[in-house]
Amino acid sequence: MADIRHETKGGRAVLTVSGVLTVKHAKDLKAAFVEALRSGSAVEVHVGAIDDVDVAFAQLICSAHRTAADLNRTMTITGHEQEPFRLMLGRFGFFRHIGCHESTRKSCLWLHDQDVP
Repeated sequence: MADIRHETKGGRAVLTVSGVLTVKHAKDLKAAFVEALRSGSAVEVHVGAIDDVDVAFAQLICSAHRTAADLNRTMTITGHEQEPFRLMLGRFGFFRHIGCHESTRKSCLWLHDQDVP
C-alpha cells in the first residue's frame, strides 16, 4: 500500500510518499501530485521508506515536474538516493547529464554528474 501524506507549510506543498510506489497506486499518487501542485507555489516531494517502486512512479514525478515548470513553480525531491529507487532510476535511464528536451530551466530532478548503476 502507498502511504501518501500532503500538507502545506508557508505556501509550500509538502508531499510525503512511502510504501508501495508502483503502477497499482498510480491513480492515488497522481491525485496527490495534482493536489500538491494546486496548493503551493513550491512542491517538495519526500520519498520515505520504499517497499516497492517501479517506473510508473518516476514517470509521475517527471510529469508533475513538467507541470510545475509550466506553472512557474518549483519542485524538489528528497529520498531518491535510496537503493531501490536509485537502482530503478538507473535501470530505466532516468539519470541524465543534461535535462530532458522540455527542460528549459535546467531544473531536471534526475541530473547526475557521476556514473550510476
